[in-house]
Amino acid sequence: MKRPVAAAIVICALGCGSRAAPEVAPAASEPPAPRPAPGIDLAGPIPLPDRGPARPAGAAAPAMLGAAPAATSGAMPKMIDLTADRAVVPVAVPVPPSGGSVGFTFADDRTGWVARIPQDLQLPAVAYGAGRVYVSGGFESVSFYALDAETGRIEWATTNLEDNGPTAAIYDDDRVLFNTESCTLFALDARTGRRLWLRKLGDPTLAQVTAADGLVYASHPGASGQELTAYRVKDGEPVWTRAIGAELLAAPVIAGDAVYATSLHGVVYRFARRTGKLAWARGLEATTAPWIAGNELFVTRKHGRKEQQIVVAADTGKLLREHEQSTGRYLGDVPDPNDHDAAGILWKQVWAFEGSRPVIDRGVRYIAMGGEIRASDAATGEPLWQRRYPGASDRRSVGSVALAGSEVVIATRDGKLFGLDVDTGYTLWSYAIGHRVIAQPVIARGWVYASTADGYVIALRVGDATLDGWHMFGGNPRHDGPVTAAAAPPRGV
Repeated sequence: MKRPVAAAIVICALGCGSRAAPEVAPAASEPPAPRPAPGIDLAGPIPLPDRGPARPAGAAAPAMLGAAPAATSGAMPKMIDLTADRAVVPVAVPVPPSGGSVGFTFADDRTGWVARIPQDLQLPAVAYGAGRVYVSGGFESVSFYALDAETGRIEWATTNLEDNGPTAAIYDDDRVLFNTESCTLFALDARTGRRLWLRKLGDPTLAQVTAADGLVYASHPGASGQELTAYRVKDGEPVWTRAIGAELLAAPVIAGDAVYATSLHGVVYRFARRTGKLAWARGLEATTAPWIAGNELFVTRKHGRKEQQIVVAADTGKLLREHEQSTGRYLGDVPDPNDHDAAGILWKQVWAFEGSRPVIDRGVRYIAMGGEIRASDAATGEPLWQRRYPGASDRRSVGSVALAGSEVVIATRDGKLFGLDVDTGYTLWSYAIGHRVIAQPVIARGWVYASTADGYVIALRVGDATLDGWHMFGGNPRHDGPVTAAAAPPRGV
């Protein structure tokens, strides 16, 4: 694939081969609509499930009760447009100079900022930690940045990474961890950007990493083909390596004592995260990274020409239930490992792909498929509410869902951000930022951070500090839900 000359020289110097083995002014068009009183939309007509007591963020979800039938007994809730509750408020986002940031106000005197990453490239999801926002310079760049979370000012930058294509990062214990497409795993000091260590893996390395309890997990090419390796977070030394057949979709996922992953071939794996022992591998035609809730694994799969939600046993991979389906007409954006005609295009597609990944919280599944956002009972599949981005239900016009407190937050491909009530789907707020968005938004301490397809990070303060917890793709460094309350306090607290 074509890369910047400077990056290519560095890559050649390092000798990363295609199968290298691992080495050591805002104006609202109209005022927001008043929120309906309880009893109109908030207390009905949708009978809400018993969600149980709130569990601590990051704690394991309770196990589901048995294998419920796929059929649902309740009436299908009405499909409602996202814009039916209130008008989308346009935000006049300023254009800062390259490498600069500008603050602004919008809507009802709320505050925001925009930062322009110098490379002007498509950006993956950002990561939040300790009062900073961390972001890749893009697929073709050799740069990585830390921004002040309340101003967007660049606090530090590293612009001479050994390899190009920093992935979406994770923040874990004052470290920032990420892969580069070709072909290195980096650990940086989150406060200064100083390199703690790097590990050459193999080219291409496209999926994000995941980390927990002193280990970081990364997919890479190796001696046996594609592999998943666990490394020590403190120094990058390998602990175990296992074959996985193909590159991963999005990232590995940690839940309990296991690490799960979905390959480009649609195979889902479960390994013991300390030893790497394979528990099971099943060809499920999966099209997303999995989500684990208690003893069940939720994943989206390709089912004929449709996309379907399924539930399998987390301990065996056995199919338990089949739930809702979508039209599937948008499935052309799911990376195809058999596309060898334009490898550079495929690599970038895999690097950026998130898909229709479900999020499960207290017995409710939230999912965006095509242009529709749905909530359903995770055990029975019974629909609770459904919303639609107008005129685009058969395209992937909505990105993957993020969950923070009582809100589901989504971004549309054409640059609109929505906050929805978790229990009803009611649109609490909606803003148009005027820039295309591909990556999942991040939510921290009342701010929503959107990384754009043209090199901007746009931050809107939409709530108070209790709107919090979704600090990176998948929520936390394990990609399995919101961070714990004490995981990443702001500086000075």
